[in-house]
Amino acid sequence: MSETHLLVYSWNAFTLEALLDRGARLTLVFDAWEATHRTIDPELLARADRHYVITSYDALNEVAQLAVELRATGVKIDRVLSLSEFSQFSAAYMAGLLGLGQPSIEKSVLMRDKRAMKERAAGAGIACARYESLATTDIEGSVRRVEERLGFPVVVKPAAGLGSVATSAVHSAEELTAVLRTAASGTEDTGVTHFLIAEEPIDGDEYHVDAVWENGIAQVLGVSRYLKPRMLVDTPGRENGSILLPRDRESELYAEVEELHARINAAFDITDDITHLEIFRRADGRLWFSEMATRFAGGAIPESFKPYGADLRELWIDAVVKSDRQPLELKAPEYPYVGWINLAPASAGVITQEPSDEQIAAFPYVLDIIRSRAVGFDIEELHPSVWCLMLVISAESEEQFRQRAAELEAALLPSYATAPAS
Repeated sequence: MSETHLLVYSWNAFTLEALLDRGARLTLVFDAWEATHRTIDPELLARADRHYVITSYDALNEVAQLAVELRATGVKIDRVLSLSEFSQFSAAYMAGLLGLGQPSIEKSVLMRDKRAMKERAAGAGIACARYESLATTDIEGSVRRVEERLGFPVVVKPAAGLGSVATSAVHSAEELTAVLRTAASGTEDTGVTHFLIAEEPIDGDEYHVDAVWENGIAQVLGVSRYLKPRMLVDTPGRENGSILLPRDRESELYAEVEELHARINAAFDITDDITHLEIFRRADGRLWFSEMATRFAGGAIPESFKPYGADLRELWIDAVVKSDRQPLELKAPEYPYVGWINLAPASAGVITQEPSDEQIAAFPYVLDIIRSRAVGFDIEELHPSVWCLMLVISAESEEQFRQRAAELEAALLPSYATAPAS
């Protein structure tokens, strides 16, 4: 079987190792922030054919020069993969320069800019929230349009942001004006425009759908319910996680989701991708589109698939790299309900103390421990996506899962401590 040569954007040790173990050749690109903030394993890095560090994923001049270098040296890339949210624009630009069809620049814009995403979904007849584009160089006009067309409250977030980072509920024109002024801070005299989006709030239960697609067919598809809608998570260490719902007990939900996903895939040209979709079940009973990304999910969502046979990232890699290895197979887990929670300090600062492995071992239903931000990490700002200690847990029912999540929070969160950064 011929080798697959991948150009991979962003450092994710688990995914890179899995790709290399399946015989893929790698050209790796990551940015200066990752080079200084990630733990770059030199032995793993040495297994790649080559690697390049660029100033920023948005430095298109450096990306263009890198593409020319690869062509000049005769490196033939079969596919470009983006392992993070912020590298998707750059990965699509690189793919275009190398003459590859995917990921396309158009798809990268649709997946990153929430205004383009909402416009495409609404144009395809997919139920989603009404929105308005906001500009920091037109604060008065932006506020007026929201007042006239949406009213308050609204949810405000960066147009091309990540998850729930820098996202807030805004309840008045005065609040919105303050948010836009903060977003413009430091650039008022330069004329630089920052774009944000204001959306009408969506009520109801929030779900995420994670899938691996090959030739438009789902090789893996899991529907999970968040313990609490992301906008209602007010501290990252409480009720912050999700439950992967078993298909045999939620067959009607899965059927509805698959029908909706087929319409979404047609609208966004999803054929050979990994996707993370967020939807709501509103009071009217319908499923409403919220957001989607063509990357694997954050938190411990990928690890939540392990009881079914493999980490979601491994299942995706099986579809990307056709090797001589035996394909991974899904199986029914020992417990019908699995999922994950995030535990984190209640205040920002340097983590000085965290729950120990010995403390966690007292809870036999904990299946996996993922430490993303450990002792010594400086948490500059608390938000729902501050992943610190993530635990994959099992349960016999959704009710028991929630009880166990609350039990772990009560027992382990007091072990966290932070101190001001020096």
